Amino acid sequence: MKKVMITGITGMIGKHLASVLQKEGCEVAGISRATSSSRYNTKKLPFKHYAGDILDHKFLKKVWQDWQPDLVYHLAAQAYNGESWLAEDTTYALNITGSRNVFETCLELSPKARIIPACSSAEYGFVPDHLIPIQEDNTPLHPITPYGVSKASMEMMARQFHLNYGMDVVLPRLFIHVGPDHPPVTALQNFARQLASIKLGIQEPVMKVGNLSSSRDFVDVRDGVNALWILAQKGKSGEVYNQCTGKAWSIQESLDMLIEISGIDVEVQTDPELFRLSDEKVLLGDPAKLYELGWKPTIPFRQTLTDIYNNWLKRLEDSNGQA
Repeated sequence: MKKVMITGITGMIGKHLASVLQKEGCEVAGISRATSSSRYNTKKLPFKHYAGDILDHKFLKKVWQDWQPDLVYHLAAQAYNGESWLAEDTTYALNITGSRNVFETCLELSPKARIIPACSSAEYGFVPDHLIPIQEDNTPLHPITPYGVSKASMEMMARQFHLNYGMDVVLPRLFIHVGPDHPPVTALQNFARQLASIKLGIQEPVMKVGNLSSSRDFVDVRDGVNALWILAQKGKSGEVYNQCTGKAWSIQESLDMLIEISGIDVEVQTDPELFRLSDEKVLLGDPAKLYELGWKPTIPFRQTLTDIYNNWLKRLEDSNGQA
C-alpha cells in the first residue's frame, strides 16, 4: 500500500485524485493552506489533512517526517493563467519558491519517493501551426504568461533534481482540466455560472464574455486524475507526458454548447475587461505517449459541460446566489 502526499489536496484536481487513490488502496494525506481548507470541514475529510503553506519549509519538514510518503503529487500552486497577470508575485513565489521547498523536502526526507508535479500546457505559449498538435519532445517552451513562465521554471527545476540527485520524477504537462467544483476564474466556469445565475433569476439574461476565438484541449478532471494514477504506476522517470485529449474546442463552440444545455435565451456581450494581455490562439496536444501507457479519456465534452452547469445551479441554490 502506497503512502501518498498531495499538495493542494482541497483543489479541484486534488479532491478527485484523493478519491481515486483511496479506491486503489492508497493511504492519502494532503496539504492545503488554511484559506483553502476553510471551505471544507477538515474533521470530516476522508484523508489526513495538514493545514499550512508550501512557502514554509519548516512546516513541510514536519509533515514529511510525520507522513513519510513514497508517492508525492505536487499540485499546490497559483493555478490560474489569467489571474497570474494580477498576482505575479504570488504566482512566482508559490510556483517556483514553494515548489523548490517541496523538492528540497523530498530530497532530504523521502529521496526514493516518486514525485509527480503538475506541469502545464501554458509552458508552450505561442506554437507555430506546423507544430500543432503539440508533441512533448519536439516543441520548444515559449511561455507568454507569468503562470506559464512559473510552470516552465518549476518543470526545469524538477528535472534538475532528477538529473543531479537521481530523484524519481515524472512530468505531466496538464492541458486545461475542467469539471465541477471549480471557482469561476476560467472561461467555462464563468460562462456556466452566469447561465446558472440567469436560469435562477439572479442575473439579467445578458452574458459578459472575453475572447471567444481561441481553442483549447480540455480534459475532464475525472479523466485527468486517472491519468495521474497511471503515471504513478507506469510513467518513465524523467519523461514528460502531455495530459490532453487530442481534440480542441473553440471557446465560441464551448459557449454555444453551454447555452444550448441551459435551454435559455441570452444576449452575449463582449467585455474588453475580460481580455488578457496575450492569449495563445490554439493549445492542442498530442496524447500519444500517455495513450501508450493505457490511458484514454472517457467522458464526452458535452457531458463535462452539462455537469459543470448543473454543479453551478446547485452551488447557487445552496448558497442563495452567493457562490
